[in-house]
Amino acid sequence: MRIIPLKFKQLQILSRRTILGETEEKERDKLHRGYAGELGFDKLLEELVQELDVYHLKDYRFKIDPGATTMKVASGLSEVQIDNVLVAGDRIYTFEVKNFGFDLVYGAKSWHFTGGREYKDLSMQVNRQRTSLDFLLRSGGFNYDITSHLVFVNPRQTIYNMPNLENLLVPSNTHRRLGGICVSNRYDQSALSSYLDSRRLKKSMYDLPANVCFEELRPASFVISAIRSRSWSGLIHINIAVVHVLKHLVLSK
Repeated sequence: MRIIPLKFKQLQILSRRTILGETEEKERDKLHRGYAGELGFDKLLEELVQELDVYHLKDYRFKIDPGATTMKVASGLSEVQIDNVLVAGDRIYTFEVKNFGFDLVYGAKSWHFTGGREYKDLSMQVNRQRTSLDFLLRSGGFNYDITSHLVFVNPRQTIYNMPNLENLLVPSNTHRRLGGICVSNRYDQSALSSYLDSRRLKKSMYDLPANVCFEELRPASFVISAIRSRSWSGLIHINIAVVHVLKHLVLSK
């Protein structure tokens, strides 16, 4: 099961208690789109592996030594997040899921918006993930082939000038290419799975509280109705909701 991002959960709750600023509203929409895209890819992947002997990790986060001199690409990173890690066919595959609502132009070194403005190098992101994961595995005494994929899940998005690379997935080729990847492991991978579980972060450094002041919160209409009707169940319901909000805000600090 994929966990809802903490900040998205906070913004969703707070949007019912306050008017979010433009920045927070855009962030909430971005987080919602990203989470929805990941769920869609999860569903497709799970349908393909449900009868297979594979190992699937969702939203895998781990730390590496930021001072590692042997890591040229990932040097300086302290926490790494990978949307999906799949151990299948005795190989390791990673999948970075993108659910963009805009078109892009592929570039070998940098991607661009259709208007010509530079976006960023998405290939570098997945290369960093692969290099970091490889370093983590070698630190634990494991040596595996790792293939990292960039997955675009929005069927309405167009990627112009996209080459026919095996690690670039779009809706028209995703199912076919995943079909070739999703095969059972021939050997026991329990040692690998135990090691990855042991290095998994339980709390992310990026799980920061939403930037909303307590004074900006407003009571919901059903609270006022509960008070007027002296509905104890309504009051209990809102008390639980308030505690839920405060718990996420406090524990995330």
